[in-house]
Amino acid sequence: MKDLLHKYFFDRLSLREEKEVQEYICTNKESEELNAALRDLFDECLVPERKRVGHSVPWVRIALGGLPFAAAVALLILIPVSYKAGMDAGVNQVASIEWIEVNVPFGEKQTITLSDGTILHLNSGSRLTYPAEFTGESRTVFMDGEAFLDVAKDPAHPFTIKSQNVDITVLGTSFNFRNFAQERTAELLLMEGSVEACVSIPNDTRTVRLKPGDKMRYNREDGKMDIERFAPSGYKAFYEDNSLHFFDMEMADIAKELSRRFNCEIVIMDEELASRRYFSIFTNNETLDQILSVMSSDGKMRVRRSGKTIYLQSK
Repeated sequence: MKDLLHKYFFDRLSLREEKEVQEYICTNKESEELNAALRDLFDECLVPERKRVGHSVPWVRIALGGLPFAAAVALLILIPVSYKAGMDAGVNQVASIEWIEVNVPFGEKQTITLSDGTILHLNSGSRLTYPAEFTGESRTVFMDGEAFLDVAKDPAHPFTIKSQNVDITVLGTSFNFRNFAQERTAELLLMEGSVEACVSIPNDTRTVRLKPGDKMRYNREDGKMDIERFAPSGYKAFYEDNSLHFFDMEMADIAKELSRRFNCEIVIMDEELASRRYFSIFTNNETLDQILSVMSSDGKMRVRRSGKTIYLQSK
């Protein structure tokens, strides 16, 4: 159960498996197995390493958000977690954390303001799990997808995003972070401030500190990580004007992004096209047909429609 929940929070399950987990949580609120698994999961993720010795989570219980599974944007799960804090002071203070999950449907975007004032603009197909109130030494959220963040400054309480293979820690800054579990590449573009990225690569962990104008890209398939420069002054975030930025991005990931943005199915027919890289920027609220027309203007890609599905193939 613990392993299944871990995969769920980091979006490593199929849509069918995700629904099964959600249904299990909703129908087994009093399950000791579920409570124990959630307790261990949040204890590991939220308690700093140096404080885990002798630390325990006394109980976990589940409450429902009161919305149906089919809701377009639903606060599906509220998870109040009691745990002991204040270990340095020698006093066990019991705090209750209410976890909120937000799923953004394809074709839509959503803005979330956290209790500390941090603002997250979530892109289509993204999922965010965050506490109703931050407690303890750090501010931690779980994310799968893409978000532009304006993190509230609080040097005493670092802000951490936990995502598949990549953890981002900041004190106060603005940046765009993209890491969909179903895509090959994770990407971070830093506008202001400073961030630290901890990347889990095969058989190792690499930590890098970025400065404004740095663009980090990590490919989960080959373990390659690159840091390049870009011009923050010329960057428009997706939430500002529906802009799209494809910086040396594989067509496989571009197709997934377009599928989420326009709520459609795009199928790539061959691996040659799937691995082809593109540099493209769209800032005029272009339609899907206009975008595909531009990207196929070099004559190397064929676009074919069949019903609601779009097929892409190399020429």
